Amino acid sequence: MAGDDKKITVNGSSNGYNPSTQDNITMAMLQNGGVKRIQSGFQQRLDEAGWSENLRNYVTQLFRSGEAQTYDEALSKVKEHVRVQPLDEEERAVVTNGAGGPDLVIPSEVAKDAAEVVKKELAKVVKMETK
Repeated sequence: MAGDDKKITVNGSSNGYNPSTQDNITMAMLQNGGVKRIQSGFQQRLDEAGWSENLRNYVTQLFRSGEAQTYDEALSKVKEHVRVQPLDEEERAVVTNGAGGPDLVIPSEVAKDAAEVVKKELAKVVKMETK
């Protein structure tokens, strides 16, 4: 591959968290546009699944009802309801009825797709070794 010489090598040691390595990876992904591609890919999948519209409707309802007066209050309430859809033992999405709040569950397929985009973008800047 033409850009392999520009990849950051991440060794397989278990020395724990290395901030400079993370900073190097983040900087490389910012410079090559990987972060923007991850963000836009995830946003597109959320939009396609109807999640973004559900979020917009819920936030609108929070302000109209007076449950939230500020951005921070609305953000706090949204965070209470956002989660990734669980999977069963056979990796099938568990259907939830959304009782007790708005439907802000991120569909498992959207999460899987987002993870694939992240892996693809990381592979562009990190030389990963498999054991």
